[in-house]
Order: sequence, then C-alpha cells, then structure tokens
Amino acid sequence: VGLSLDQIRAFHWAPTAQQDLFADAIRQTLDDTIDLRQQILDLADAADTRAKARLLDDATTFTRRARDLADLCLGAFFSEAKPAAREKERLRRLALARAWLGDDDADTAAEVRRLAAEFRSEIPAFHWMLELPEVFYAERPDPLAGGKPGVAWMDAFVGNPPFLGGRRVRSELGDAYTEWLGTAFEASMNADLSAHFFTRAHALLGPHGAAGLIATNTIAQGDTRTSGLAKLIASGAALYDATDSLPWPGEAAVTVSVVHFAVGEPSDHTRPFRLGGRVVPAINSRLRPTPERPAPASLSANATLSYNGCLVLGLGFTITTDERASLVTRDGRNAERIFPYLGGQEVNNSPTQTFSRYVISFGNLSLREAEAWPDLLEIVRERVKPERDRVRRDTHRKYWWHFGDKRPALQAALAPLPRCLVTSIVSKHLLFAWQPTDRIFSHKLYVFPVATWPWFTVLQSRIHAAWTWLLSSTMKTDLNYSASDCFDTFPFPPDMADEALADAGEALYTARAAYLIAENQGLTATYNQLKDAAITTEPIQHLRALHDALDRAVIRAYGWYQHDPDGHPLRATQGHPIPPRPPPHRAPPPPTP
Repeated sequence: VGLSLDQIRAFHWAPTAQQDLFADAIRQTLDDTIDLRQQILDLADAADTRAKARLLDDATTFTRRARDLADLCLGAFFSEAKPAAREKERLRRLALARAWLGDDDADTAAEVRRLAAEFRSEIPAFHWMLELPEVFYAERPDPLAGGKPGVAWMDAFVGNPPFLGGRRVRSELGDAYTEWLGTAFEASMNADLSAHFFTRAHALLGPHGAAGLIATNTIAQGDTRTSGLAKLIASGAALYDATDSLPWPGEAAVTVSVVHFAVGEPSDHTRPFRLGGRVVPAINSRLRPTPERPAPASLSANATLSYNGCLVLGLGFTITTDERASLVTRDGRNAERIFPYLGGQEVNNSPTQTFSRYVISFGNLSLREAEAWPDLLEIVRERVKPERDRVRRDTHRKYWWHFGDKRPALQAALAPLPRCLVTSIVSKHLLFAWQPTDRIFSHKLYVFPVATWPWFTVLQSRIHAAWTWLLSSTMKTDLNYSASDCFDTFPFPPDMADEALADAGEALYTARAAYLIAENQGLTATYNQLKDAAITTEPIQHLRALHDALDRAVIRAYGWYQHDPDGHPLRATQGHPIPPRPPPHRAPPPPTP
C-alpha cells in the first residue's frame, strides 16, 4: 500500500491528468530532502557519524509533511467501504490538507497528524518515491538510457513474494485491502497476491530495468495471469527466462514458477529467450513458447450450458444413509425434503459415480413452511444455524435453513432432462460422467444440462482436454476446471447430433463403466492406468483404442481431415508423439499454447 508522486500531488488514489493540487509543496519537500541526503553522501565515511545522523533527521523531517499528506489521502480509502463514501471523505480531508498547507494552523496540523498516524497504526504504508527520493526524483543519469537524466528509477528486483491465493486475500487481509489491490493495480480481486508484486516491480522499474521473481505456477493461469504477466507483456515488458513448473524444494508442497522480465534497454539484450532451460522463440503470459495472443472470447451459444453446483454452506445439511432411513421411518413425509447429494470425490472415486450421502433441502420455503418438517428443521437448527450465525453475509444469517446458493438457473435447466453431465472442479484428470437429475449437486462440481451422447464425446475428448489444461488453472498439479475460461470459450463442432460422435462416446462410456465395476475402482485410478505406458493389459489397451476412436470422431466432426486419419494423432497424453499433421485451413484452430 502506497502512493506515487502523481497520486500524492493530486491527493487521489486514481488521479486524472488535470489534478495537480500540491505539486509545489511536494517538489520543494523532495528538493530539500535530496539536498540533505546528498550532503550525507558527501561526508567522510568514518569521521562524520553525528553529522550524518543530524542530516538524516533533518531529511526525515522534510519528508514527514509529504508522508502525512499521502497517509491522510490513503486513510480516506481505508476508512470507508463504499466508493461514494470514500470520495466524500477524501474531499473532506482535501479541504483539511489545503488549510494545513495554507496557514499552518496548530489545530489543523494536529488533526492531520492524528488522522495520518491513525492510518499508519493499522496499515504500514510505504511510499517508495518519498522513502527513496534520490532514486525516483533526483535528476541522476541513467546508464541504461545513454546517460539521459531524470528517467532512472529502480534498476532491478529479485524476490520471492509471499503466496496467498486470490480468494484467501479477502478472508486473510480484509475487504478494504482486497479492494485497494483491485483499484491500485486495476486488477481482478480474485488474483493471487503474487500477481501484484509483479506489476508493482514493473511499475517501479521505470522505463528501463529487469526483475526476477518466484511465484506459484498459478502466476500463468486465470485471473492471476491476466492481472500480472499479461499486463506486463501488454505494457511492453519481455519475459526472457522462465521455469514454468518446479517442485518447491522446501517443506511446502507447492509447484512454483520462476519468471524473469525486462523493460526498455535491457529487453533488447535478453535473447535468446529460455523456457525451462531451452531456447525458445518467445515466452507468453501462460509461460508457453509462443508469442502472446488474446484470450479466447466467450461464446453466446455456450452461455446456458454449464453451471456450478449448489453451495450448501453448512455440512449440517448432510446426513448419512442410516440417518435418512431413520427419519423416513419416523415420518414418511421427511423423504420429500431429503435428496441424494453428490460431490467431486464420489464422481472421481466411486466405481459407479454414485452418491454416498443425502442432504436436507427446504428450497425457497419460508421458516413457517419449513416447520411442517419438524424433524428435519431441528437437525438444521442444531447443526447449521450456529455456524450461520457467525458468517458475514446478512442473508446467510437470516435464512439459515436455506442453502447458501440454491442455483435456481441450474435447477430450471435440469428440470426437463432425465440426465446431465458432471465433472469435478478439482481433479487429476479431466473426467465426465452421466448423472440423473433427481439429486443435488455440490459446488465442487460443474453441471452441464445436456443429455445426448455427442456432448460426452466432445467433452471427454483430448481436444477439449488440451483446451482445458491450457486455459484453466491448476491446484498444485491437479486441474482446476473453470467453465468461464475453458467451456464458455470452447467451439463445439457444428453438428452436435452427429451419429458418429454418439456412437464413439457411447462405446467408450459403456466399456469404461464395465471396467470400473469389474476392477472395483473409480475414474481417477482407471485414468492413472490409462496414462501409464507400462500398463499393457488387454482391458486397458481396449480402453485406449476406444479413446483413440473417440478422438478421431471428434476430429472428423470439426472437419480437420478430408479423409480418415491414419495413426493416433492425439496419443501424446498417453506418452506417444503426435504426428506433425496440421488441420486444413477451414477448421476452427485450437488455441496457441
């Protein structure tokens, strides 16, 4: 948290070009400070310690006024929760600052210092350009710009920023800090904290410099990518050396990326680019060896075809099979409000992808209406309400017998269908399975309200898998499926009633289901075997052949081949090379890695 000189001069965290309210005061402060600091540098190293200390105290006194002005402004942002209230408070403090700088009234000065100190006691702001004026303000020559004065800022950064996942930034550091990151860096508030260290380092380098930082591998994924590396490249930075995936050598079980970037003159001397130690023609914001390109756009045809499952928001809603049996025995009407409940673990690990627990749901019923099922309401009152009483959102506390998010659009989309497709959001492999629509799906699942075989065929193909692994993020090394990134943007074949697609998908699904039951294992264990080249049993080889046939059917559905392809063009995911055969020009191109 901190302000630039432009922000301090304008007394605004988002200044416009016309705002320059305190330019003279700031300029005089920094001129005096730099003069004193230069005197410190001119003194002999050993003999003048006391003189240096005195000059440093004087320099600190000169910058205190500018620092108080900056903290007074920032305090307006952090003292209010809404933009309108923040602006009102900023204007009040602006009037106070003008009075303070105009007549140096003792009471006004005391109020300014009180407000600034109050802010600093809560948030230790660091205004780089005030703390290091000889770096950012002085007219020193820049050797990277041919000795041109007044353009040199920081030359380089090297660091290992702290990691905090995007959603945890708000819960760990608070609403105000999260909103500050979104405002100050013009970034997604879902981005990991490390993304802002990259953009901050880039901003402080000025027109010339280089930086090397460590982050988790999510730096090249999702909102963190668009808020960090993509912004750097868009502003002219070059990623010249990176390691996209490296197990952290310490105790933390994380996968990290190491990224070096340069701007200005240093970027002209960074070739050849290196990614993972290999020379490559370019490095893009996904840490892939190709030039940067825009992200795929969302397609309107896909807008109503994927939904996140219900956010129950309280494990107390769930009950065991035995509990359900007891409740129904006690009162048969209880069955009306008890539903099968399915999560990601069941989809990935059950041989039949079936549920293992139930959930109590009162839908949109009022509390009076829910009292018609007293046994169930009492369970929710005892197991859910105490937890809901502590949550932040008013509606979740008030309607404690309701799910946190009932996903009404999902329920409406599923109503006319006998079955739908689901996939676990976090999974080692990209896996899809059919499910009846009579159950409640956990928020750990994505649900697709489609019922015909071609949808399974295309989604389970390695064409969609390649697209998904490129555009979604990861959790450690597992896939973190994001429908907004990899489903909404995915161009399906033009004919989703193609019989060849249906036949290929049904053949694979039927054989896969039989194998799971025969081996009494789930999808994750089975796909571990499918992707292990050392396993060559007849059933596994048969499933591999069916996957190859499925992929061929999908390729033909896109029109990528004018005749049946030979070989197995997408067996790289099973350890086999992809033949170098590009699709014809009329095909919708897959995304550039």
